[in-house]
Amino acid sequence: MNRYNNNLINDDDSFKLKNVIIIVVIIMLVLVSFYFITKYVLEHRKDNTPRVESVIDRELIMFGQLFNRPDTEYYVIAYNKSGKSKDIYNKYIEKYNSKDSHVKFYEINLDDEFNKKFISNKSNVVSNINELKVSGDTLFKIKDKKIEEYKEGTSDISSYLKEISA
Repeated sequence: MNRYNNNLINDDDSFKLKNVIIIVVIIMLVLVSFYFITKYVLEHRKDNTPRVESVIDRELIMFGQLFNRPDTEYYVIAYNKSGKSKDIYNKYIEKYNSKDSHVKFYEINLDDEFNKKFISNKSNVVSNINELKVSGDTLFKIKDKKIEEYKEGTSDISSYLKEISA
């Protein structure tokens, strides 16, 4: 009878050991599978990501930065990005930027909360940033940290942009 009990104990121990080995192998297979699946998904997601190339050569700035750009001569266009005139301006500015010789364009979004203090019912276009006010869409030509020329209103800005992009 003792002998029979010993066999049961040995069989039970070998069964437990066998189960532990099977569980460890299964866990290893699952982990290795997850590794390769993740690697496959990440590699193929990179390949399928659409590439968007921007050809617009403009930088968004705040009104407070109007006179402190590193260039000696540049344009700054201030307009509501949510406005209807945005597409008209973009068309002419892109055409202007495609020319071999052009100066840089900067943008000011009049919808931005930080630019609201520069908006007024009446324009006051001066080279002192603390006194500068615009009443709507405005195009500035800055040279040597001073306003050399400016245009206000969609029609005047569009005409000027059409002229310089021709």
